[in-house]
Amino acid sequence: MTRSWSLKWPMVVVAVVFIIVLTIPAKSQPQTNLLIQTCSPVNATNIQNFFTNLNDTFIDIRRQLSNNNTYFATSELTRFSQPVYVLAQCRKYMSTTDCLACFDFAASSIRSCGALNGARSVLDGCFLR
Repeated sequence: MTRSWSLKWPMVVVAVVFIIVLTIPAKSQPQTNLLIQTCSPVNATNIQNFFTNLNDTFIDIRRQLSNNNTYFATSELTRFSQPVYVLAQCRKYMSTTDCLACFDFAASSIRSCGALNGARSVLDGCFLR
């Protein structure tokens, strides 16, 4: 009887360690590696109105992506005769938190284009136009 228990002991330890390893949560990764960024060669005609519309469309896109299981969003504003059209998409397997982090990173990288009226940013986890 003692001999059979001594043979089972290592298997019990391996099983317990295996269960503990399986219950450790994985860390998420918003996949913000910038793959492509392009900026239009054309400046907006009214910079103040352009940035007002751009900021408002980014707010709308972020609001849409904040809904669970939403991975694609579009927004447009044409007020003040400075049209802005925005499209964003995250990979479907990403969590809402990771999708928003990827969008925020893409939005900040697009802002480096300044007042140029077109831009796109492609990252590992999302893209923004």
